[in-house]
Amino acid sequence: MIETIDSLRQHQLVILRRLREHPLTEFELAREVADHSGHTPETTEEKMADWLEELRLEGLIWSGSLTNANNQQIMAAALTKRGVDLIA
Repeated sequence: MIETIDSLRQHQLVILRRLREHPLTEFELAREVADHSGHTPETTEEKMADWLEELRLEGLIWSGSLTNANNQQIMAAALTKRGVDLIA
């Protein structure tokens, strides 16, 4: 577990910590990462889908698309059991 934490980058740690409370959308996560990691809001908005996919492939989060009332696709994420165990 320590190796996994050591290998994570700052934006990944912010994402995991913010998901500890409850699932969030990509927009909520982008704002949190911009506020707490030194990345600009523009960078976080552009890269959030890729960052979530990296964490999903590591088995730390679940991510998927949801459709809102306006039929727009919104990506959302939540911690997996492995993700919870890692940051608990």
